[in-house]
Amino acid sequence: MYVNLSSKKQRSQEVASHIKELIRDEKLKPGEKLPNELELCSLFSVSRSTIREAVKILISQGIIEIRRGKGTYVTEVPGIAQDPLGLDFITTPNLRLDIIEARLLIEPGAARLAAQKADSNDIAKIAASVKAMEEVVYRHKVEINAELDFHRSIAEATRNPVIMRIIPIIMESIEKTYHDAPRTSEDHRHALEEHKVVYEAIAAHDPDRSFDAMQCHLEASYKRTLARQVPPAKDKEDKPS
Repeated sequence: MYVNLSSKKQRSQEVASHIKELIRDEKLKPGEKLPNELELCSLFSVSRSTIREAVKILISQGIIEIRRGKGTYVTEVPGIAQDPLGLDFITTPNLRLDIIEARLLIEPGAARLAAQKADSNDIAKIAASVKAMEEVVYRHKVEINAELDFHRSIAEATRNPVIMRIIPIIMESIEKTYHDAPRTSEDHRHALEEHKVVYEAIAAHDPDRSFDAMQCHLEASYKRTLARQVPPAKDKEDKPS
């Protein structure tokens, strides 16, 4: 018998997406048991093999887990494997601002540590990121990759293995939420000047000045993000007829 594998795979992915929507909509909550296999087959009108493949997909993404002898459950922090901060399941409208608040607790200290531990290679990497940011401003581009590389390079310069893992994850989260508060060319110009001050302080191996410069940059970034925040879309029923 001929089986259209691509079609079967697509159905499994669609079922997995539907289950994720149930979790996002809190119809299935963290730690809650999923319906059994037959119930899922009935719910989605698919075969048991399709359900099993969908379950495998969600397990690989850290969204559900099998508890031996008990059944299949939504994980306590859905999506942690592929989305370490679980951002796909955080629905707060101010996520960008929440991320900057978290960064204010972490990155000024990282800058201080980088100023203490950075060698010439680290300084060169940070300088290269600043140069790339200058190119973005000069060409009136609107993109953030160079800025993210700047912060990743500072994390590497700390020589702290925990910081070297945490900050890149935070940078990935910024990419995921970038559309919520899109940048302007003017934003990039301001950010460039702030990053230069951070770079100069780290290159001078001045821990306190590095801390202060990073804190000032993130506080300014918070204000810019707040000003550019895209208001959440209203549901259709909220719109006037």
